[in-house]
Amino acid sequence: AQGGNDVVIYMRDKNQCHTINTEHRNPRYLSEFSLLMEGGSSEIRGICTLEDLKVELETPGVVIVHALPCQLTPPWFREHKDIIPHDALICVTAKGLYLPTQQLMGHAILDALDRAEQPLAFLSGPSFAEEIMKGNPTTLVVASDDLFQAVRIQRMMSNFKTIRVFTSDDPVGVQLGGALKNPLAVGAGMVAGMGFGTNTLSAVVVRASHELRQLAAAMGGNPRTIDGLAGIGDLMLTCFSSQSRNQRCGQRLMKGETVEDIQKEYTVEGIPTADVAIIYGDMCGLELPIFRCVHALIHKKITPDEAVMSLMGRRSQYEMKNSPRNSRKISFS
Repeated sequence: AQGGNDVVIYMRDKNQCHTINTEHRNPRYLSEFSLLMEGGSSEIRGICTLEDLKVELETPGVVIVHALPCQLTPPWFREHKDIIPHDALICVTAKGLYLPTQQLMGHAILDALDRAEQPLAFLSGPSFAEEIMKGNPTTLVVASDDLFQAVRIQRMMSNFKTIRVFTSDDPVGVQLGGALKNPLAVGAGMVAGMGFGTNTLSAVVVRASHELRQLAAAMGGNPRTIDGLAGIGDLMLTCFSSQSRNQRCGQRLMKGETVEDIQKEYTVEGIPTADVAIIYGDMCGLELPIFRCVHALIHKKITPDEAVMSLMGRRSQYEMKNSPRNSRKISFS
């Protein structure tokens, strides 16, 4: 909206829609913030009927920014596939895997639409919604197989004041970084829950990013993507902040609470995603020791002490096995 785009929010709740259109705030999410953004040249509108949605989707050049939770995303597209234009660019903001089929979100969406092709882009990066609404400077990355589609989202989202968007042509790496940081954030919470400090947490984050790079490369992504916003950026956000539900879950598990009790209060994507991460690791023949320890702790297959010994007792090795060495020697004599 700040960039002059006509923004329409679709929902099924009529009361929510009415409040958005009359009071310019969302009564269900971050209701303390106005949707009349400073400097915005167009108004954010709400719609709540399928007929209105059909009309909006017929707009030439329409972009669908899809913001439902991961497990609801493919079913929604399956239900509405007949009204989704084949040339509409779908920008996916959900960070996770589709658990029933253990798929990346892009593959699950194409299957739900029953189409071999559909313009897709994936927006990711370190971004708590509340901080964005407060106007905190935030950087994101958007990836697409067709780079010009990523550029479309970049130009639409960037406002040169609080949001800066980078582009990528690696949707696999961006999706994996956004999804698999969730179980690693559970692991970060476990570190805190065990009573360890910043030394331990920093070690876990760095070595976890190494495992993410290995997995991204094995699954056809670019390992360098994990060094960026969708990888280490998002990983740092969720591992070091108590705002992260995954991180809080890890802490509570180490204090004796059960997964079942925690998930009654809020969704923790990292719990089921940990299972899929192990499946991916096995398929690719990767060790992934941190992922495996987090998974084992979640399912109470090992104790916290055993997890520490499992990681700290591993054989000594070179830190960056395949890192190129600079053959040029510099003399300081």
